[in-house]
Amino acid sequence: MKKILLTALVAVASLTANAQVWLGGSLGYTHSERETALGKVKQNTFEIAPEVGYSLSEKVDLALALGFTSDKVKGQDAETHFRVNPYVRWTFYQTGAVGFFVDGGFWVKTTSVDGEKAEFGIGLRPGVKFAASDKVTFVASVGGLGYCGNVNNVDKKKAFGLGVDGNDLKFGVYYTF
Repeated sequence: MKKILLTALVAVASLTANAQVWLGGSLGYTHSERETALGKVKQNTFEIAPEVGYSLSEKVDLALALGFTSDKVKGQDAETHFRVNPYVRWTFYQTGAVGFFVDGGFWVKTTSVDGEKAEFGIGLRPGVKFAASDKVTFVASVGGLGYCGNVNNVDKKKAFGLGVDGNDLKFGVYYTF
């Protein structure tokens, strides 16, 4: 029994030997216009998404992102969304300061309208990172592969998709301690 515990302790210690905590996040703004049967609809979306992560190794990170989004359609009340998104980042290729990764995780999002809108999703998201220094890293990701749905909503939603959409482009900055 002692050998098993000692082996497990050595395994955990080796995984966390290179561990580093990092903080960061992203800001986003989108203005969109679309034609509908009722006329032109203009929408402004602002998002702030702070993140905290823990690097287990040069290839694997565990992270948690919290997203706050405000959607404002002209002539309507603004909607506020809150999102919780834990994920694992796997860097599958690193060359110098540039690395290519895929994030895999799930998210849950609530909406301020009557507190009854809740959505969930699971998916993969590719990206690229650039280490500007030992402490500062810039990241960009676009599109992804995933599934989302909702609960307790009047309008039932289920979606599965693979997308590389320029409107789903995200940029972030991380600071490593």
